[in-house]
Amino acid sequence: MWRKTTGRWRRALGALAVVERRSPVLPAAVRWRRLEASGPVAHGVPPHPALPGGVVPTDPGAPSVPVTAPVAADAVLIGKFDRGRQVRMRSFYAEEGLCARIQAGSRHPEREHGVSRSVRAAQLVAAHRPGLAPAMRDHGTLFSGRTAYLVEEVVEGRTPRTPTEIAAAMEVVAEELSVLQRAVGVTSKPLSAVVNPAFPERWRGVVTDGHVPPKLAARLDRLIARDELLEVSFTHGDLVSSNVLRVGDRVVLIDWEYAGTRPVAFDLAKMHVNAGPAGQALDRLDGALGGLVGHTSGHYSLAEQLALAHVVVLSRLEARMQRAREADRLEPLRRQTHKRVKAVRELLALEG
Repeated sequence: MWRKTTGRWRRALGALAVVERRSPVLPAAVRWRRLEASGPVAHGVPPHPALPGGVVPTDPGAPSVPVTAPVAADAVLIGKFDRGRQVRMRSFYAEEGLCARIQAGSRHPEREHGVSRSVRAAQLVAAHRPGLAPAMRDHGTLFSGRTAYLVEEVVEGRTPRTPTEIAAAMEVVAEELSVLQRAVGVTSKPLSAVVNPAFPERWRGVVTDGHVPPKLAARLDRLIARDELLEVSFTHGDLVSSNVLRVGDRVVLIDWEYAGTRPVAFDLAKMHVNAGPAGQALDRLDGALGGLVGHTSGHYSLAEQLALAHVVVLSRLEARMQRAREADRLEPLRRQTHKRVKAVRELLALEG
């Protein structure tokens, strides 16, 4: 296990060293240095006191292994190792206030991935709504596109946690994103054009397995069969609370690696479901969007689009349960599933 762990870190830090030497905004190491790797994080010894919260493990007794590399980063966080030598990571530079996102060893460099989506998002936000995303300082590719990187400024803010805080943040997020979306363009597409072709079969499996009460499932079947229009535009893609930072009276959205074109309401459903009573949260969201979603003939209403967002997530339940079993996280997934079903019921009740 020790050799496997250090081997992974050597591959990751080797790619990072190349990026540091290539990027003009990142410091580059002049000598090899020792880091301590614990779980997904490696950091200098001792950890730099100005690193962002949550980057360095807080348990001093956690098992760690020493790794050495010619890198200048104060901390490195590995997100995921894929097959072969592919790795995604973030490196942090405390004194410079910078963070680098790196995807190394991609087997299909021609495909859009998390780093390239983040770069595109940073460019669009900078052009139409500066400040909504961390400022991008540099980006590029290496090794014929197999390694891509993005350097951005670190933003320190507070994550909304309570329903009241999430509801307030949701309003600001919706207002800010709607400005961006009106600038880049909003189109309309039928439900059948925005869901995976396997959606009907997957949804039927969820219903058959009893995860959704029969009466509610029947009503949702009728809603799906209408195949009406939804407002579609450029979205963040992962509006969980940890990706929303309150900085004074504004918000900054981080981690745009899932950004892309999708229904506007589908993007905001993750915040709405945690923003308190469905009716009150729906009114606040509708006001913040300024009539952007669900007010045109032939379109699903905003409440219906939020409900459909949860249905689409529920349709992927079998695959998510398999991953949860492997990670020993079945119980949290069950709680999330019950919460989504409850949210769907409440949203449809608002429609009469």
